Amino acid sequence: MKPMVRTHRRGRGPAAVIFCALGAVVAVTCLGGCSRTRSGRFYTQGAPRATEQDISQAVAKVAPAVVRIDTTIGGAPSRLEGLFGPSPQGMLPQHGEASGIIIQARKGYVLTNAHVARGARKITVTLPDGRSLNGKVLGSDPVTDIAVVQIKGGKLPQAQLGSSDRLRVGSWVIAVGNPYGLDNTVTTGVLSAKGRVLAGQGGFAVTDLLQTDAAINSGNSGGALVDLQGQVVGMPTAIIPSAQGIGFAVAIDTAKYIVPQLVRTGKAVHAWLGISYGPPAKGEGAVVHRVVRGSPAAKAGLEPGDLIVAVQGKTVREMEDLVQALRERKPGDKVEITFARRGKRQTASVGLAEMPPQQ
Repeated sequence: MKPMVRTHRRGRGPAAVIFCALGAVVAVTCLGGCSRTRSGRFYTQGAPRATEQDISQAVAKVAPAVVRIDTTIGGAPSRLEGLFGPSPQGMLPQHGEASGIIIQARKGYVLTNAHVARGARKITVTLPDGRSLNGKVLGSDPVTDIAVVQIKGGKLPQAQLGSSDRLRVGSWVIAVGNPYGLDNTVTTGVLSAKGRVLAGQGGFAVTDLLQTDAAINSGNSGGALVDLQGQVVGMPTAIIPSAQGIGFAVAIDTAKYIVPQLVRTGKAVHAWLGISYGPPAKGEGAVVHRVVRGSPAAKAGLEPGDLIVAVQGKTVREMEDLVQALRERKPGDKVEITFARRGKRQTASVGLAEMPPQQ
């Protein structure tokens, strides 16, 4: 059975998934005793044994650029939809609280999650210095859960972007965001894994996610996951609620690739194969779990259970290799996919398509 995964927008309305944004009434349960220490305006929960100076210096660099995002979703029937499914909303306006990162001060670009910005009739961005500014969505990509909001204001702070690709598993990471309305909350942990792939709707996979045990809660969506140099390496987006310390963040290298498209055209274009997939029980490759009817994969004859082992002759050792191979191509490109079916290797020529809306 697949674990339930929640995205993290805190929304003040009933939801089948929890977005990293908040509800009006919050029940807090502490198991085995929990404590918080307060230093200045930052709350630190469960800090690992990195030095206090390392953590405080990293936080001091990024925190001024981590903002709170308040949204109002109109008064007509609408849906808040995150990575892992829709959440029906009522007729009354819905309000949400989440986080964002100022990544371009001069142009006022704020990086956040697509599920934070989706359907928002009004967006208010509040800086740690107390300023509240109106925000406008420049572009949104539900496939990678990335959106860009623009604000206008003088002397804006700006976060420094790092590299998720160069980040090593086991490295200390720090999450800064606004969980449950507690602005500039700091939590710490390690990078647990890279290149995680989670099943999304419509036959696509949410790819290249970072996994961390730094505490991520409702309201953290769109916030910053940083290294000990205070550089942004990821953006918290989802958790497995039944687990202990299993949270996921969009890799910043993915954002670097997507953001220019969102700013330029308002959307991102993805080459679409039309399968959902996962790791094999043993060995290398990517196992096809589902083939979307009418998709390029279906037309090429791929079937559930096929093990993809190469794209254009390049070995697929893990799922991220397949992700990267598709990312390097555009709709209309033809690729040769090598796969194993019942132990026998075969090849198929696939003409990639543009990912359909809502896929």
